Amino acid sequence: MMLSKDAIADVVEVLRGSDFYKPAHENIYEAIITLYGHGEPADAVTVADELNKRGELNRIGGAPYLHSLISSVPTAANAGFYAEIVAERAVLRRLVEAGTKIAQLGYSQDGEVEGLVNQAQAEVYSVADGRENEDYVQLKEAMDSTVNEIEANGSRAGGIHGVPTGFIEFDELTAGLQPGQMVVIAARPAMGKALALDTPIPTPSGWTTMGELSVGDQVLGSDGCPTTVIAATEVMNNRPCYRVVFDDGSEIIADAEHQWLTDTRASRKSKQAVLAGLQKNQRNTAEVRTTEEIRSTLRCNTADARINHSVKNARPLQFPDADLPIAPYTLGVWLGDGASAAARVTSADSEVLAGIELDGYQVKQVDGITHSVSLPTVSDAGELKAWVVRPCSECGKDCHGTRCLECYREKSTVQGRLRKLGVLGNKHIPASYLRASEKQRRALLAGLLDADGTVTNAGCVQLVVTNRQLALDAQELIHSLGYRSGLRTKHVKGRSEATSTAYKLTFSAADTVFGLSRKNDAHRLRDARPTPKRTSRFIVAVEPIESVPVRCIQVDNEEHLFLASRAMIPTHNSTFALDIARSAAIKNNMATVFFSLEMSRNEIAMKILAAEASLNLGDLRRGQLDDDQWAKLATAVGKMDNAPLFIDDSPNMTLMEIRAKARRLKQRNNLKLIVLDYLQLMSSGKKVESRQQEVSEFSRALKLMAKELEVPLIALSQLNRGSEQRTDKKPMVSDLRESGCLTADTRILRSDTGAETTMGELFASGARNVPVWSLGDDMRYVERHLTHVFSTGVKPVYCMKLASGKQIRATANHPFFTYRGWKGLGELEPGSRISVPRHVNGPSSRVIWDDAQVTMLAHMLGDGSFVKGQSIRYASVDEENLQAVTEAAKYFGIIAVRDTHEVARCTSLRLPAPYHLTHGKRNPLAAWLDELGLFGLRSWDKFIPAEVFTLPKTQIALFIKHLWATDGSVTVKKNGRSGRIYFGSTSRQMTEQISLLLLRFGISTRLREAPLKGEYRQGYTLDISGRDEQLRFLREIGVHGGRATNCQRLLDILENEGMKSNTNVDTVPAEVWNDVKDILSDRGITHRDFQKDMGSKYCGSTFYKRSPSRSRLARVASVLDSAELDMHAVNDIFWDTVVSIEYAGEEEVFDATVLGHHNFIANGITVHNSIEQDADMVILLHRDDVYDKESPRAGEADVIVAKHRNGPTKTIAVAFQGHYSRFANMTHDSYSDGGF
Repeated sequence: MMLSKDAIADVVEVLRGSDFYKPAHENIYEAIITLYGHGEPADAVTVADELNKRGELNRIGGAPYLHSLISSVPTAANAGFYAEIVAERAVLRRLVEAGTKIAQLGYSQDGEVEGLVNQAQAEVYSVADGRENEDYVQLKEAMDSTVNEIEANGSRAGGIHGVPTGFIEFDELTAGLQPGQMVVIAARPAMGKALALDTPIPTPSGWTTMGELSVGDQVLGSDGCPTTVIAATEVMNNRPCYRVVFDDGSEIIADAEHQWLTDTRASRKSKQAVLAGLQKNQRNTAEVRTTEEIRSTLRCNTADARINHSVKNARPLQFPDADLPIAPYTLGVWLGDGASAAARVTSADSEVLAGIELDGYQVKQVDGITHSVSLPTVSDAGELKAWVVRPCSECGKDCHGTRCLECYREKSTVQGRLRKLGVLGNKHIPASYLRASEKQRRALLAGLLDADGTVTNAGCVQLVVTNRQLALDAQELIHSLGYRSGLRTKHVKGRSEATSTAYKLTFSAADTVFGLSRKNDAHRLRDARPTPKRTSRFIVAVEPIESVPVRCIQVDNEEHLFLASRAMIPTHNSTFALDIARSAAIKNNMATVFFSLEMSRNEIAMKILAAEASLNLGDLRRGQLDDDQWAKLATAVGKMDNAPLFIDDSPNMTLMEIRAKARRLKQRNNLKLIVLDYLQLMSSGKKVESRQQEVSEFSRALKLMAKELEVPLIALSQLNRGSEQRTDKKPMVSDLRESGCLTADTRILRSDTGAETTMGELFASGARNVPVWSLGDDMRYVERHLTHVFSTGVKPVYCMKLASGKQIRATANHPFFTYRGWKGLGELEPGSRISVPRHVNGPSSRVIWDDAQVTMLAHMLGDGSFVKGQSIRYASVDEENLQAVTEAAKYFGIIAVRDTHEVARCTSLRLPAPYHLTHGKRNPLAAWLDELGLFGLRSWDKFIPAEVFTLPKTQIALFIKHLWATDGSVTVKKNGRSGRIYFGSTSRQMTEQISLLLLRFGISTRLREAPLKGEYRQGYTLDISGRDEQLRFLREIGVHGGRATNCQRLLDILENEGMKSNTNVDTVPAEVWNDVKDILSDRGITHRDFQKDMGSKYCGSTFYKRSPSRSRLARVASVLDSAELDMHAVNDIFWDTVVSIEYAGEEEVFDATVLGHHNFIANGITVHNSIEQDADMVILLHRDDVYDKESPRAGEADVIVAKHRNGPTKTIAVAFQGHYSRFANMTHDSYSDGGF
């Protein structure tokens, strides 16, 4: 197996690890299988590395033993034969063991004879251990035995050959309870949903139309991000068409079946009730509806007949920063109040002029309130030589100087750049600005509004211009930022007819859209209470029109929405083909394999026959068929004889066996589709930490297998009972077992940098293979890779707070690690104990700073001020701190200037630049802080830069030591027996980051909100409690400056021999005592003897009431010689306590895929990833008549495509024809084009 990858595929079908006689060979086999399952090579080097990771390399004889095994094999070609020899010897050994056990049973005479015989039979049956596995067979081979079974069933009385229930009608329908019953699932192609060919479609580079789009083109999703067209229909004619009119005047022409994601008055009111706290969950939500459905429910069935449907605005378009020739704000001001033919602006507002200067331009008064705008003067002294010909630095043409005259006019003056943009004498917004980054577009809008914008009495923002093209461009700019707008015209007295029409653009926004302070203040004061109209467009009319040519596209974003029309309105894309085993193999002659872990091959074949021949499944089971039915059956059998459908009903199949069989079918039969029934019945064949982790491993491995074989794979899974708790009983993706999600602001701890990054940031950047810390089977954190983060839609979330101050927002079913394994958030309650890290290792990436940089950053974060527009200062009452900053400043070439403030009783240091500041030169300290992303932040916004987390442990200790000298505290209590160590700040982010840094030293902390005082900002304290934690801090870190005295005092007190640690600070959940009791019972040890060995007086059950400390549990592990208990006593876990769990509304949530252990650290808490993350599509089934026998939808089913990574989601209504064992279209379903 270490010589050939093909040999592994041959062996896994024959052998299991337990078949080897030597434990060393079993360990080597399991290591090879693990590597093979992960798609990694298995040779002597990689196997040795895997065994070393498991701590088993020395047990098997070391790496030399692996090489000796390889050298003893003549060829890998006979691996399958060798495996059979090992398997046969294993069977013989088990036979000997079984014989011995049977003999012992006979001699013991313990129990009834019938029971002993039954046990003896079970021992003999278990000898083969299922080695005679039934393999996959072609459907043709199963058909003969199935037809024979149908004939045999017909001879049985009443046709009842299963287990009778006593209910006649039920038995007639089912012929009794049948082993392994289940439903074959499939889907039919859905109809296209289309828009008119001339519908404008925004793209990342500008505009196109629906008729011009083709596969591979990029459009824009409702999230504002570019999305790719993955499918497009041909042009369709003669379809019913409608004009959909919105309340802002926008119009879109769509066919009757086009889909829209709309809210109704009911869903809007439900959301408002949730926000107001009147109800816990939103009962009605936005749904995908067709144009025809919207038309029929356009207005509410109320007395006032209110408008019903609304479509949410798109989010701001997301593009990278563009290289723009003129700063956006300056261009906006010029477009509003600039001279059409010159680089001049007319403004009496000094703040507007200051904004232009902040963009780096020179502003000079020309006449009155007219000012010229020019680029900063740059001297070419020393560069120019008279009459020396040289290439132009811009275009390369020969010229006398650094630039030719043409390039100088175009790029060296503002007017030249305006001319190059094409706006000089023709005011409009260039396309490059309309597709610039959101930040740049907001600056452009601010410039326009500062020049020509006002705030109405109702709090709306209004822009008035007399240039039609500029008005249309400004409207596009407003739409690109996620706002809806209205455009009206008014006749005014202009200089010419062209300027005698004023265009009024009006929109509402809760954001800051002006640059001018006075306009922002007016906007804030007049802004009315937000209404749904601010964030949505209401559909006011759906008017039938003559049919026009239409077509539809399919996009690859998660929301399945793309933007259409000049108003950038989100609209739903189309659904295309869904296919499974019967359709693929029988109708399209594509090789398909059906792995059934529960249903027999005859049962599968019988259900396919019933569906294909349109015969009653009950009649087939009873064998009661008339001549016409037999004719149908014969026709169907003949049609299916050559169908390349392979069925494997081998029991207890492992993932390795499935992988090996699928690979073989791919090589021999050009496999096109895999169906697995079902995920929760799969077994790994080895011991795992939890069933959830095992299922997650299957999910990831199946995805990798599908990618490797390049075939689609359908894995059937189960839902939990979440849907039964809802009124409509409809399932959701979150009802998948082990499925859960986290919010975008959830912080993930990276193992490469040691810093945190959010789920939202990883999702937006498309990051792949991010190293993270993951909890291993030994309860130690190890490095694993997070492959990607993905959105799972909008779901209800709950905020869980812990005693340590940590908090996280997640869906109710997101799993957290407890003493008894992984449990969903909904299963936890206040008082529950969950795992958080008590120690993390250093990052794999390391950076070393100068100690002066570390010292300076610590003090500036604590007591420094570096607000923009002010000098950089540091203030302190501690002379040692002042001296430390003075010395650290020298690293930057800065000489600190002291200022004494007697009234404030403190001294401040000014840290000026060591040279005169000119254009292009900055204070080196300011530039450094800016590089770290800190410059300009107020105290409550401060954070610890990611670079600090990559520093070596000694420098992190130095950083904390100086940081604690600013806003930290070390005090000794009045009793002189203990003290308090804490850090205070108004920045929660920085406080949480300090807690994370302290984990490098194994120091756990508790974060609290400080009591609010008056109008002051919320403060936070970070406490280090417990003697052991405080000793570790004082010994390994300490505090710089005057607080060092109290540090030494407290250290002397804690090191006093009479002082004892509080064992209740770090305990193991009380459930561990149940494991202790099980060990005592297995070993026959009495509780009295055990408590005596523990050195305790016998106190009965009271001994087990409280959670044991780690030291106590270590003593228990030693007394009982239990490695498992010892692992619980010594590990990287701190068992935190849940304080509260509260509903936090609905928002978009995300999940991640982590290889290996399938968990990671989020917000300082150990969390598990879900099983849905690997699925490209999730389909849920719902039948209303299962819950309501009188339902008017009896005989119908909903096929809910709840997740589709590369296509749309939709609920498809189908007919459930249980007597034919199939689902069918709601329309007539003939045999030639049957159901599924």
